Amino acid sequence: MVEVAPAGTKSPALSVPVVIWGPKPPENKICAIRVLPDGATIITGAENGHIIIWKLAEGLMPKQLMIGHSQKITAISQTTNTPTNTRFVSASADGRVCLWEIQDGRCIDSTSSIAIHRYIYPYTYKSSRHTRATRLFCIGDYSDIQVMDPQDLTVVFSISSRVEPDWISCFTIISHPEKEDQLIGMTLSGMMKVWTLTELEKKDPATSLYEDESKRLEIQHIRSVSYICSTRRMLLIIASTCWMIIDMDDLSTVVFHKNEITTKRCVAGYLTDLDKVTIGYTDESIHVFQLPIESLQKEGVPPVVANNRPTSNYFDQPNPFIVATVNGVQEHSRSCLNDVQFAFLPYNSSNSLESSSSSYEKRRFSVVRSSRRDGSVLVWNMPPFDHQFMKAVPAIRNLPFKFNGTYRESLASIWQTINECEDGSMPVLNSDAVCCSLFVTSQGKLFLGRSDGVIVMTYACETLARQWLRVPAERATSRILTGHDAAVRSMFYPFEHDTRYDPQYFVSGSDDFSVIVWNINSGTRIHRFTVHGGPVKSFMLPPSNCSKQVTKCIASLAADNTIALLNIRDSKCMLLASRHPFPIIQVKWRPLDDFMLVKLADGSVYVWQMETANLDRIATGLLAEDIMTACDEQIGVEEGTDETSAHHAVQLIRALKNKNMEAVKQKVVGGSVSGAATPSSHHELPTNCGTAVQLGSPMSILPLPGCAQGAHLVQFEISALIAGILHLDSSAEAPEGKTTAQKLDAAAAAGASDSATGLSRKLTWQFEANLYLDVARLMLSMLHAWCLDEDMDEVCDKRLSLHRPRHQVYFGNVSRQGELSVSLPTRFAADFESFCKKSRWQASHSLNTSHLLAVIATSNTLMAMKNSALQLAKIRKSVVEQNQSTIHQPDRQQIKQGWSLVAALHCVLLPDHVRPRSSYAPPSIEMLVRRWQDSCLEIREAAQALLIRELTRLGAEGRRRLIESWTPFLPPLLDDSLSIFGSKLQSSVPTVQPSAPAPPIPPRTKNAPPDVEPVRGSEPPTAEGGEAGIQQVRRNQATSIILLGVIGSQFGDELNRADLTRATAVSLLELLVAAPSNLIPVHSPLRRAAIDLLGRGFVHWEPHLEISKVVLGLLDLASNNEKPGTQRRITGAPLNAIEDAARTSRQALSLIALARPPALITSLSMEVARYNAAAQHQTIQHTVVSPLLKSRSEVLRIIEELCEKRYNDIIAMLLPVGDILVHCLDITILKHKSMSEVFPPIVKFNMVAYCSTSKRVAFGGKNGTCVVHELRATKTHSLPSHNGPIAAVAFSEDGKYLATYGAEDGKINFFQTSQSFLGMGQAQLKLTKSQPAPTVSVPTTPSGTSFRPRLVWINSKSLTLMLPEGREQRFSL
Repeated sequence: MVEVAPAGTKSPALSVPVVIWGPKPPENKICAIRVLPDGATIITGAENGHIIIWKLAEGLMPKQLMIGHSQKITAISQTTNTPTNTRFVSASADGRVCLWEIQDGRCIDSTSSIAIHRYIYPYTYKSSRHTRATRLFCIGDYSDIQVMDPQDLTVVFSISSRVEPDWISCFTIISHPEKEDQLIGMTLSGMMKVWTLTELEKKDPATSLYEDESKRLEIQHIRSVSYICSTRRMLLIIASTCWMIIDMDDLSTVVFHKNEITTKRCVAGYLTDLDKVTIGYTDESIHVFQLPIESLQKEGVPPVVANNRPTSNYFDQPNPFIVATVNGVQEHSRSCLNDVQFAFLPYNSSNSLESSSSSYEKRRFSVVRSSRRDGSVLVWNMPPFDHQFMKAVPAIRNLPFKFNGTYRESLASIWQTINECEDGSMPVLNSDAVCCSLFVTSQGKLFLGRSDGVIVMTYACETLARQWLRVPAERATSRILTGHDAAVRSMFYPFEHDTRYDPQYFVSGSDDFSVIVWNINSGTRIHRFTVHGGPVKSFMLPPSNCSKQVTKCIASLAADNTIALLNIRDSKCMLLASRHPFPIIQVKWRPLDDFMLVKLADGSVYVWQMETANLDRIATGLLAEDIMTACDEQIGVEEGTDETSAHHAVQLIRALKNKNMEAVKQKVVGGSVSGAATPSSHHELPTNCGTAVQLGSPMSILPLPGCAQGAHLVQFEISALIAGILHLDSSAEAPEGKTTAQKLDAAAAAGASDSATGLSRKLTWQFEANLYLDVARLMLSMLHAWCLDEDMDEVCDKRLSLHRPRHQVYFGNVSRQGELSVSLPTRFAADFESFCKKSRWQASHSLNTSHLLAVIATSNTLMAMKNSALQLAKIRKSVVEQNQSTIHQPDRQQIKQGWSLVAALHCVLLPDHVRPRSSYAPPSIEMLVRRWQDSCLEIREAAQALLIRELTRLGAEGRRRLIESWTPFLPPLLDDSLSIFGSKLQSSVPTVQPSAPAPPIPPRTKNAPPDVEPVRGSEPPTAEGGEAGIQQVRRNQATSIILLGVIGSQFGDELNRADLTRATAVSLLELLVAAPSNLIPVHSPLRRAAIDLLGRGFVHWEPHLEISKVVLGLLDLASNNEKPGTQRRITGAPLNAIEDAARTSRQALSLIALARPPALITSLSMEVARYNAAAQHQTIQHTVVSPLLKSRSEVLRIIEELCEKRYNDIIAMLLPVGDILVHCLDITILKHKSMSEVFPPIVKFNMVAYCSTSKRVAFGGKNGTCVVHELRATKTHSLPSHNGPIAAVAFSEDGKYLATYGAEDGKINFFQTSQSFLGMGQAQLKLTKSQPAPTVSVPTTPSGTSFRPRLVWINSKSLTLMLPEGREQRFSL
């Protein structure tokens, strides 16, 4: 089951696919076709699951290839019947249905079911007085008709029959101006059923629509039905050997025609005119028949005399005769029924499509035919065979006229043209001889297996650069591995699938029946197995919890139905499972029982014992299926993948238990066996496999799915690439003085040590540096906007050594669940320049989005590299060989500048460079919104910059339209059943305690569906949603919250309606405090985005929110990752969700603090007061925990930041700040250290004093009150002392006296701590003396740098008042 993400949660990793087309076209055996209502788009589906979009303009051109299905396509349909429709659905033979967007080639949604659809057609009806709803009617391998929602692909209700339910072979919908619409369906057994389509909006899965009548027809094998409404309501029914027309009023047969040639079978037909029928046949021919006119007349109805029509049969023929034909294939090979597909569409049709006969005169038809045989599509625009045409025909023997069709196109012929005109220097990757390829990420090597048995080992980036870019032609650095005598069919690198294998081993299988194990570093042959009796087809790995001998093996499958377990460590064959009479279709393992189960094509299962190589038993039938399904329970017992480091330890324990010493050594790289059991050695386990394995590969090269003919898909994984560059940069930072070798050693020791490869550390490291930087330069060369700005191109060429591509680049587009769409070559390949200027930035919004994000994020990363020596060395090497010691500062500066120019061009200037401006397809705002909190920080920043740039570009009017279109999706404004927050907002419930802190891992409750299940399983879809399905509404809610949040925080005044701002603010707060549910998991990007936006736009949200809730929620998250003992992260790896949420919360808190300091301080001090009050009155049972103590370091950080940046605000609010500080500082530390050591910023404030002997802190407030906190007894005294703000306070040495100075009312007050008898009572502070003092105007500079009055005690009885301009005045008690 494909996982459906909860609302707005995961956006897949950003990747940029590019296709290299091979010398042969993708096989395109068309088995489904549909012409969209605009008449210019034809969509065909092929047997291998590919879908091709063709455009019909001045000719027929294939535009895009979509790969989302793995099985044969069975049905394709538009989602609405309007000409502006931009989406279509496709269904395949494994029950998978996908919804596609034509412009972008994105797959919007997909679902799988057990029903296999054979034909789908949209139908629009009035769902209420003002709204219309569209539903898809589907028929297929199930009884009756299913009705599907075109937005989220759920089955809304079904149309079923009471009498003899059966599979429906075809249906048509009859619309009648006066009556209700009717649906006519033909079952496989030849039954005709009529349903009246009424009250569809009231139907649901429990209540179906039933038929009105059914009648058995005399014909079998009905293929299609077609309907025309003229004076007589006629229905054309086509069966495989005959066709007939029946009258819909009394179901009488009007015309019946049997094929003259019995081998000719009809496929489809259409009533193309009142008296013409067009039929398509299996031999690809098309015939147009003239119907006998007299039999069309109906008694009691005036004859059809519209527009001088004849009233008698032409040529007095009582039977239909052929007027025109399009020739088909000559040879009569037996063909399947589905080899040819036909579609009919009206073209040049007049605007009035009423069912009056006048508009039918103007209607002309095109027939589209597609053939499975050669994958061709033919379009024939039929001439109008009207009355004038028929009168001009002298005699019946002149008929039929022969036609050829208007346009015809197939991929094969396009490829032929391309191959003929290509400049002949097709590089390695595309030579016909390549049979298979394998890209080893951790090594950056690309292996090509050729048909002459040679394996070529090349450096992937170099090969690709040769393939695509204009690079200087130099000798390729490739190495040739010879050993096979026939074509190499499969290659395999076990280490990438499981790190228990030695990274040096690399395996290949060939048509000469042999398997060879190579050393990947030296290119030498280690061993050649010849155990199979047929070509070796593929390799697999046994699971890691098998016995110790089996874990050293890999399994190889061959074409003679054998499977062998080859021990590549010890070069011996453990088990050859032969004696299989049928081809192997599946291999499973029961590792704990030491069984290997082999399922054959006839359904039987052979059970082999691995250690003893015995055939244990052969199971067939149901038992065999049970055995296969029972295997899964053992597989996951201790199985792990590269990402989890747990199974290393598990394997270690098992290795020790089995006393398998080599395994122990292999697990603990370089560790001695005696140390293996000590826990200290576990730290090196996860990092022994090189950066590429830890951080993910920056690029992958795979054969294009479904294209065996040399087409390759190269995918650049942006976040892995950026992580790799950051990792390298951090590991390369070392003191400049050291030599390069020492630097490399330091770097290797720091992280990327890969001693297992047998390479030296330096080599590995240099090599990884090359891999990541090369991939980055290759990708930027492909994606850069060339030819738009000459100077920029020169900078890229000269300074950054990017090269421009040779010819058009075929970009692809990856959807949410990995579906792919790629652009197809055209017959006349455009040169690169015109591609750049005319079609590159105009084609698709989502493509532009991912390309711009990729370029901006990567170039920013490269710009920020501290160690640019790496880059320089690379660029130097590629430009000219030069001495390394000539690295100058300006060079570095130039490179940085170059990258920043690249980023600026794509982020800001691009729309102005594209000509004409209106043709630029701007990045999709929705996609940028989803990336607002991408897990990779660089991509996140790029997306935020791009989105804000895009919103600015739209201008006020565009933003207003955007706000209007997204407002309806804000959860508070939606119906409760649709809102992602459910029925009750948690943020509106008044709470004393902050809402429960989010647990780090979402708790799994019993009734919550498991993660893999799609969310939509939990509630019935609501039909009131009109057009949008419930999944879609949820995603839109997430998008609209973030989008309106961004607009609100950037262009705040534009959310001009208060209710709108309020709804947005409430949604953001709700996302912060809502309890985790399956729609809003704890640490989803959506929550992070809400946190981020709360901070950014706080000024605008503040009136609508309860600030203490926001602050407490954020503090709670911000303090989450301060637990000690978190393990060392790999530099460059993306943050995990908890750290990320904490980081975002800290930023948001800083923004709120700087935007509204008084509000923040007030809310914090209210929390303190609330806690103190509760603590004083608390009864024994409840212990009150202060919400601020958990996140005390965070609170102190904020106050420290405010002391730096908002000095005056702190002075104004000094008393509450004092409360917070006393509450949050650790009192135990204060006993040993002074206040200034514990909280340094306090030194700037002269109106704060700390007495270390009596452990008291005094704060002088702006209102003239001085508050003294006693830390020992946790109580406070409030001393009213001045009429204006207190400018300075000071304790005497022994702590007996406290002096306060008021600058405005010009006096100094002395307070004495009076102790009662023997210190038993309470200490009191009494005003003992008040002396006049000079008044000073205290300056209000923002930073607090200017001089302010201070009080300094000289001895126990006298003190000095220090004033500006160096004046002093002394007072004594």
